[in-house]
Amino acid sequence: MKNIILLFGLFLIFKIAFGQEIHTPAEILKIMEKSSVSYELHPLENEIKTPDRTNKLNYNHYYQIKKDGSTTTYKYELNEETTNYVKKAEQFFKDRKFKEAREMYIKALESDSTYYEVMTYIGQTYGIEKNWDKAIDWYKKTIKLNYIDYMAHWFLADAYKVKGELDLAVNEITIAQILNRNNPRLNKSLKEIYDLRKLNYNEWVFNPQVQIDSIGVNKVKIAFDANWLGYAMVKAVWLYEPGYKEKMGSENSLFSMLQEKEALVSLMTGLDKKSFKKIPEFKTLKLALNKKMIDEYIYYEILLPEHPFVAYQFPQEIIEDIKEYIINVRTKK
Repeated sequence: MKNIILLFGLFLIFKIAFGQEIHTPAEILKIMEKSSVSYELHPLENEIKTPDRTNKLNYNHYYQIKKDGSTTTYKYELNEETTNYVKKAEQFFKDRKFKEAREMYIKALESDSTYYEVMTYIGQTYGIEKNWDKAIDWYKKTIKLNYIDYMAHWFLADAYKVKGELDLAVNEITIAQILNRNNPRLNKSLKEIYDLRKLNYNEWVFNPQVQIDSIGVNKVKIAFDANWLGYAMVKAVWLYEPGYKEKMGSENSLFSMLQEKEALVSLMTGLDKKSFKKIPEFKTLKLALNKKMIDEYIYYEILLPEHPFVAYQFPQEIIEDIKEYIINVRTKK
């Protein structure tokens, strides 16, 4: 009886937190039982390895414009004059002639005042010369004009680290990593700064132990680790149940927040206390639920690793919310 009350309580918490209509695990099971699709449940034979996403990187060639309450992302398009200045600057930079490189970068900016990326490079030349105050000033200028410049946040974090301003460094490196979720060098820099600040950033990855395949006409095989059964059932229904996506209003979505939330409901309600303590995905999910940061959990742990470019389309407010999730939820032991 206690388990039933606990599961029902969790489901109510999820419904309140999500503010959307989602199905309970029992309702998902009924859908599967009545379906024209035959769902076969099997134990997962081999552990699913963490996917290598090091090729899914963002590049610093984009900027945002806010207008009429909306945010639009564009790719820089440079005129010939600006391009020539940048090429000269890059050659000077390679030759370690940083003052000359800076002069060319400044000329590029004078040629195109909307080429905010070059401001980061101006700051970088000052940083290499250990003129941290000027470097910081230029990085801040870039961020003010183009918040999604991940390199400006990254270099600003490094400058704050050198100056011993670790709280500011943590803020900036966290934003940089949100904007380029899978960059190995950036992740290493984040870990170093977090360690200096004595924050526990565990490098786990949300990696569902679930494999779902069509094995014939109206036949679906669901292989799963025991902890992931509820999650697997929801994912199978969303993938293969006729009309289900349409009913849930997500038929044209490449990524559905509602789908993820429904899957997490079934995941959470099917776990025992040992799993919550042992497996970081589950422990952090529970804490995110308690902190009312489920959206941020989904963005950071599920969406951005697979689709990092989405971060460039987020408004600043969402990026700031994800940052707070990472610092205040994901770092908890």
